[in-house]
Amino acid sequence: MSYFGFHLIFNLPLLVLLFFLSGRGVWPGEMLLAMVGILGIVVAFTSPWDNWAVAKGIWDFPPERVWFRIGKLPVEEYAFFVIQSVEVILLSWTFLRWVTPPQGAPPPRWVGEPQVLRHLAVLFIAWAAWGLAFKEWPNRDRRVHYAWHLFFWFTPVVLLQWIVAGPMLQAYWLQVLVPTLGVGTYLCVADWYAIGRGIWFFDEMQITGWKLGGVMPWEEAAFFYLTSLLVAQTFLILLPVGLR
Repeated sequence: MSYFGFHLIFNLPLLVLLFFLSGRGVWPGEMLLAMVGILGIVVAFTSPWDNWAVAKGIWDFPPERVWFRIGKLPVEEYAFFVIQSVEVILLSWTFLRWVTPPQGAPPPRWVGEPQVLRHLAVLFIAWAAWGLAFKEWPNRDRRVHYAWHLFFWFTPVVLLQWIVAGPMLQAYWLQVLVPTLGVGTYLCVADWYAIGRGIWFFDEMQITGWKLGGVMPWEEAAFFYLTSLLVAQTFLILLPVGLR
């Protein structure tokens, strides 16, 4: 099976289902703007992370399973960024319509507020210190490469979201949890199948070795849940109050 075939079998049916559940494309303009903004952020933020990992050989794709590459990544991988994000957004939108949202949840704070700026400064300093303190760790133990690359890149963004919109995200915890677990779990199952069929593979020397079902590295599952969480939270943060 090719990477494109994987999308047709696993992602296309889910997109169609979520498309109908979410209102068959009859969405407010503000929701569409939030979606487009998120897709732009995801592609811009994830592309260098993924390109670097492939360049280092943490994972890669057999040439015969992909169409062509842009940089180090197959075009199907860029499509995956967009597809996963749309799946999370549509499920989030569906769940917001089906479940009564919490009342009186505070809106996200403006990034320019002095308190927010102080917290962001502390986060940046802590992140930089973390990187400096442990920068040699992956070189000494190559088995942590995937885990280090994942959490060092994405964890600060989760913390940034909670600095800006912690009370709101706490109030909407169910609306965050369901899309995160739903899409994350579905993609874990699909990924387990894809790895078993050789659509992509991992360098055994750059993962810790603990695998779900004896096939999928736990780091890969963490990636799906963490990125789904980021998209679900960003969607709520960007939605106008009247649409939450």
